[in-house]
Amino acid sequence: MTSSPTPLPAIGSRCWRDLISPETGATVLSLAAETPEADPMVELAYDEGGTGWWPLSTLVVEQA
Repeated sequence: MTSSPTPLPAIGSRCWRDLISPETGATVLSLAAETPEADPMVELAYDEGGTGWWPLSTLVVEQA
C-alpha cells in the first residue's frame, strides 16, 4: 500500500497517545486505502471511547 519508510501500524495493534499518561492508549481499527500513499490515514479507537482518523505522519511509531 505504501512505499513510506515509516511502518504502518498493524490493524488491532495498540498505540500509545502520550507519554504523560502511559495507561492511555488507542487501538488501530483500520487503514484508509483511498488516501494518498505518501500519508495514509489510520483510524484509532480510544480507550476513553470514540474513534478518530489520523494521518500516519502525525503518529509516532516505536518498536519495542
